[in-house]
Parts: sequence; structure tokens; C-alpha cells
Amino acid sequence: MASELPVSHLVWKYRHVGRSRGDVKGVRFRTATSEDFTFLATMLGEAAVWRPDKDTPTADQVLADPRYAMYLAGWPRQGDFGLVAEQDEPVGAAWYRTFTEEIHGHGFVAEDVPELAIAVIAPRRHQGIGRRLLTDLVAASAVQGYRALSLSVAENNPARSLYESSGFVAVGKRGHTWTMIRHTPPL
Repeated sequence: MASELPVSHLVWKYRHVGRSRGDVKGVRFRTATSEDFTFLATMLGEAAVWRPDKDTPTADQVLADPRYAMYLAGWPRQGDFGLVAEQDEPVGAAWYRTFTEEIHGHGFVAEDVPELAIAVIAPRRHQGIGRRLLTDLVAASAVQGYRALSLSVAENNPARSLYESSGFVAVGKRGHTWTMIRHTPPL
């Protein structure tokens, strides 16, 4: 179960847990707030439709689709945590939230394992921003007391190699989509 630490304390603590963070020159990483809701929805569209040959849905289209809206409905609710990367403007985001057996996303493994969503705008991919978001999100989940994080990824999505190199392992497959989990090391 997640701890009830104030966000400001959580941010300070996860930044000091000794995990490798990697420098991304000129990019600032900060905690996501309710004011980031529309950008998070935009990033959810990027994550859901990651192929360059497909049109990325708008934030409004994402929120109108129940398959995706569940990842942000009521943001931020108890236990949600997210990060935004920005350089003059937001360039990427990553967040997690828990689900129930009855209502859950494609990467669901258990009620006490948050599922994460992550995306970086297309022109800023392959610059280390996604890795840094993912590394910091894993550290934050450890501080909050979660035993693991999960995600869903298409088997041909290039981001899969990022997840694998960050310690995520496949625990299930449905069609061409993998469910992956990364157990959180103790602090």
C-alpha cells in the first residue's frame, strides 16, 4: 500500500534515493499536477498511438474513449503520481495509478501494483527523456511503498527495449500486446 507522504516530501525523497538519474541537458523534471491534465491526455494519445503512420488522437479524443480515459479520470486521485519533462514547454510525461479487478487497464497485474503510462513528444524521442522519466517514476513508486510497477506495450513498439533495459519483464501476452512488470528494489 502506498504511503501517505505529502507530494513535496515524496519529490525530495525520490530525488535522493541514490538511483541513476541520467542528465538530460536543459530539460527540467517536475511533479505532475492537476494543471497538467490536458498535457497528460495528449501524452496518453502519444502512448496509445505511437506509430508514425497513424494519427495521434487529440486530448479530447483520448478523454472521450473509455479505453484511455480510465488512465486519467479524476486526476490526480489518491495514490496517483506523475512527472512532466519540460524545456520551454512540456515534452514528455510519465505517471502511474492503481486499478481494481473490476476496472483496469491493459497492463493490470494486481490492485497493489500501479500501471504506468509514459510518452515523449515525437521530435524529442531518443534523447534520454523517456529513460529519465521512467527511472524517476520507478524511484517514486519505491518511496511510496509499491512493490512493483506494470505496463502494457505492443510487441513491435520500439519503447519495449527501454522497458526491458529498465528491468521490466513480460508476464503475459494478449494478441500482439505484452503486459510487463518491474519489481521495486528496496530502498
